[in-house]
Amino acid sequence: PPLPCIADGDTGHGGSESVRRTVFSFGRAGMAAVMIEDQASPKRCGHVDGKAVVPRDEAVERVRAAVRARDEFEQVTGLPGPRVLARTDARGSVDYEGGGGFEEAVKRTEAFRDAGADMLFLESPRTVEEMRAWCDQVPGVPKLYNSLEGGKTPIVAPETLAEIGFSLAAYPLTMLSAGAKAQERALDRIAGGEDVNDLVLGFEDLKEKVGFGEVM
Repeated sequence: PPLPCIADGDTGHGGSESVRRTVFSFGRAGMAAVMIEDQASPKRCGHVDGKAVVPRDEAVERVRAAVRARDEFEQVTGLPGPRVLARTDARGSVDYEGGGGFEEAVKRTEAFRDAGADMLFLESPRTVEEMRAWCDQVPGVPKLYNSLEGGKTPIVAPETLAEIGFSLAAYPLTMLSAGAKAQERALDRIAGGEDVNDLVLGFEDLKEKVGFGEVM
């Protein structure tokens, strides 16, 4: 069976009608869930400095619009609507440089849960203690942990994440970073006139990995 996929719906790309269109588009594409977040434009990676968030009431309305679209999608198509993964970037945003970002993030995720979000994502908690506090203070909804090597959140083993209270974990740059490092190593070998056979898959293995036989 196909694996369920979570699509990045960003900020919903506008007001409530744009959020609805975003959710419907990903629903038609077969996505199992859509992430909607509260950043202000221009949007930034959650682990870099300088990000900003919209006011809490506007953030909650984005989530409400996504929840309405999820339910409408089910009514119109007869298919399960994409689940709503609601994200806040209040922790570490320029709006709370003086402090209180974590507390605001907790309040926002509580409001997202009450607005009907199916899953929650508090971006870039700074410590395991913050992670545990969030899971304890906002019960009742599955929570996503985001693992970013070199980022602002501690790297935690899956079994510990489950004990803390997380249900999902994302590794958005791990494979990209590992692949880039492997490419650098292979290019160094090539530049030095060395063999790379121990660094690469065999040709038949590569064809199987990329599904070559399914299209040829």
